[in-house]
Amino acid sequence: MTNSASLEQTQNRCSSINSSSPLMQGHLPTLTLSGKIRVTLTFFLFLLSTTFNASFLLKLKKWTQKKEKGKKLSRMKVLLKHLTLANLLETLIVMPLDGMWNITVQWYGGELLCKVLSYLKLFSMYAPAFMMVVISLDRSMAITRPLAVNNSRPGQSLIGLAWLLSSLFAGPQLYIFGMIHLADDTGQSGGFSQCVTHCSFPQWWHQAFYNFFTFSCLFIVPLLIMLICNAKIILTLTQVLHQDPHQLQLNQSKNNIPRARLRTLKMTVAFATSFTICWTPYYVLGIWYWFDPEMLNRVSDPVNHFLFLFAFLNPCFDPLIYGYFSV
Repeated sequence: MTNSASLEQTQNRCSSINSSSPLMQGHLPTLTLSGKIRVTLTFFLFLLSTTFNASFLLKLKKWTQKKEKGKKLSRMKVLLKHLTLANLLETLIVMPLDGMWNITVQWYGGELLCKVLSYLKLFSMYAPAFMMVVISLDRSMAITRPLAVNNSRPGQSLIGLAWLLSSLFAGPQLYIFGMIHLADDTGQSGGFSQCVTHCSFPQWWHQAFYNFFTFSCLFIVPLLIMLICNAKIILTLTQVLHQDPHQLQLNQSKNNIPRARLRTLKMTVAFATSFTICWTPYYVLGIWYWFDPEMLNRVSDPVNHFLFLFAFLNPCFDPLIYGYFSV
């Protein structure tokens, strides 16, 4: 009986907010000068990331065409191809969506697009993060267990798992996101529409748990795995070099394996560094907002927009990193 009454109160509260209640802040959001600058930089980074990632895919295609018939891309190039596709997906979905949403301020796409684009946005964010994990795990195994890796398929199972988990973990977005209709500043019903998660969770801690799960899967877990893999690579290479100091003279050696291993270490470290620098400000602001929504009033609008733009640098940096180390 108590649960039914609580549910009815929640439904009534959501219904009243969806119909005619004005915003608590008293004013509807508008496109500010800093917002216009954010939109301009967002579309600039969109063009940059699209060009870089598409160019690398074309480069991979040329490498494939130059190979003899029957030969496939190397193990690492297969992994880089999927990371590039994931970054391109993130670029084509997240950046234009963020830019257009900042221009319109409110949501004009309707209920279906609200759910579908919210799903695609999170899916395209999961995919690059999980693909970075796959590359880190593969490179770690390639150095610590080279024979086992050489006798296996080029990470196809891990690649498939990364895409599958990305699609599954983004699934709740189809349920929790929806349209709400707020009153405008004159009190007229339906004057402002937005795509949000309002009233999708029965209790506040349900939303907190979902946010923490998403944050962990997108940032904490991938970062920890990359750090652990890099540590294992460094430890293995240190042991190898201590056993045979002559391997330090890599340029004079006909055996290119040690040199390739050092290049792998540099690339995985560069990936982890780029991932950390680009996404840390984004998630710090997100966590701060979860625990203190009033932070939006304490952090200046330009600073807020600038720190969120850091996340869009990651798909721009990645093709430069693996393009450089793939030469």
